[in-house]
Amino acid sequence: MNRFFSALFIVLILSANAVAEDKNAVVLISIDGFMPEYLERTETPHLDRLADEGVLADHLIPVFPTLTFTNHYSIVTGLYPENHGILSNTMYDPEWDATFSLGNRDEIVKGRWYEGEPLWVTAENQGVRAASMFWVGSEAEIAGVRPTRWNDYDGSLPHEQRIDSVITWLTLEDETRPGFVTLYFSRPDSEAHSHGSGSIEVTEAIAEIDDNMGYLISELERTGLRESTNIVIVSDHGIADLSEDKVIILDDIIDLDDVRVVGWGPVSMIRPEEGKREEVFNQLKEAEEHYRVYYREELPEAFRIGNHRRTPEIIMVADLPWSITSRSFFERRGVLAANHGWDHREPEMQTFFLANGPDFRTGIQVDAFELIHIYEMICHILGLEPAENDGSLDAVHHMLKNPK
Repeated sequence: MNRFFSALFIVLILSANAVAEDKNAVVLISIDGFMPEYLERTETPHLDRLADEGVLADHLIPVFPTLTFTNHYSIVTGLYPENHGILSNTMYDPEWDATFSLGNRDEIVKGRWYEGEPLWVTAENQGVRAASMFWVGSEAEIAGVRPTRWNDYDGSLPHEQRIDSVITWLTLEDETRPGFVTLYFSRPDSEAHSHGSGSIEVTEAIAEIDDNMGYLISELERTGLRESTNIVIVSDHGIADLSEDKVIILDDIIDLDDVRVVGWGPVSMIRPEEGKREEVFNQLKEAEEHYRVYYREELPEAFRIGNHRRTPEIIMVADLPWSITSRSFFERRGVLAANHGWDHREPEMQTFFLANGPDFRTGIQVDAFELIHIYEMICHILGLEPAENDGSLDAVHHMLKNPK
């Protein structure tokens, strides 16, 4: 009997690998903070070619809040934030008495924060190897699984080296060759934060990204992989410029000793001290100007963050382009040149989608859609059974050559 089950297991694995070999690879690329109008900002011949020969969306609709970690993880799980747990770039978990933040590497690499099933876990569990040249969650072991290949995030790694690694993985001739790969670039976002969305630095970043896409295409052509590789290019959010005369000083409204503030900027998540909930909320409500304040249970349904223990009792959402800060921080640091995080329905927070490859239709432009549908789409291309998610293949099937 044991021999029978061992043999059956081997047959199932071989069958999964056989299915994977019949499918074209998918390279999922994120360009952080890349906006749809950036294609018009400067010459982008390589992105234009990909769009002309593939599928370009009017724009992509992010999830709330429009932050990097939240949206990247929604892309690869097909889940709204309240269902995958990454509610913000900074979070506090009351059950663990632990804080997750971009600067806290010890927590970022812990799989316990990442709920749902990201694409690389879905792929690996079904016999399709995965590799990650950076992506939110890819450094953690999630549900006991990692991508076959992954890297600790290194923002200083040159873009061409990232692409070279992807090409090396795709040209492997053994069982570790990936069918699904992620690739991440951050420069447009970081330049906008520092210099503003209309700056020459952002324009230069757009041109660099276009050159990177040209290099990727040429390397895929050189290695004979172009006709068997799908390229899906996305971004996580838009960007909006800030000014120092559009700030909300929180300690001018409430006593910061009465609360624990988890995150600042366009959205502030506030945990009142015991017995202070109504007092704090009423103070914020009475001063409500250039922001909206909600009890957790009264959040707009469209935000999809209310049903998770990491969402605190009070949430402030600034009107775009206002920003929430403290007096001491503002006097020391001022504000960023540009930021993101506001209501995902704001036009400035719209983001980018382009797909090109053997499984996509050619030369079409499609209406905007929510980024949670990308998970189902990539699972379909790779022949994977998707995990439970909030997306739908029906929302994106019109982009595909073989939608059923």
